[in-house]
Amino acid sequence: MNRIEFMTELEKLLKEIPEEERKEAMQYYEDYFADAGLENEQHVISELESPKKVAQTIKAGLRGRGEESSEYRETGYTDTRFEEKETPARREENKPKTNDWLKIILIVAIAIFTLPIIFPLALAGLAVIFAIAVSGFAVLGTLVLLAATVMICGFCITICGILEMFHFPALALVVMGGGILAFVAGLVATVLMVKACMIVFPVLFRGLVNIFRKFVHRKESR
Repeated sequence: MNRIEFMTELEKLLKEIPEEERKEAMQYYEDYFADAGLENEQHVISELESPKKVAQTIKAGLRGRGEESSEYRETGYTDTRFEEKETPARREENKPKTNDWLKIILIVAIAIFTLPIIFPLALAGLAVIFAIAVSGFAVLGTLVLLAATVMICGFCITICGILEMFHFPALALVVMGGGILAFVAGLVATVLMVKACMIVFPVLFRGLVNIFRKFVHRKESR
């Protein structure tokens, strides 16, 4: 049974009472349904029990033996069963909003108690990331220097071979060949390492900047 069926049956059951009293009673229960809202319609119907029960209560009130459950006043019909009660919709609206405050207090308490643990861990994490980044810079820089050293050594060996050409031609050719190979290998390695640094260094730098920026913003928000 829905609201319309309930009110239609109630109106039929109230045909015996005077029209004015019937209108007042019907309007009262219409307003009660409206205040409760469509989502609480079945709850209101279960509270009222049945149209027959409501009609009996109204008729008893008219006869002056309504067991203090319904009465007609100067302001109109009133069902005292619901006079002190709020509709389901109003009960939901008037619930104390303490849950939000409890959640806020709980979050603040958790933050206070976990800060001494989280803050050192965050600093340790940042230190590890920074150490890894510095190690990356150091490794790449070392490889560049090593490649450049091989290139310079190859150049020097080649010069020595040229100088010994007149004294020990065969040995000088071997030395010159080794020097040239070392020079070329060092040159290629140096170029590759420099290009690798040009790619990796900006990425590492941007990563460090982003990490520190997030850490600072999170600290400010707290």
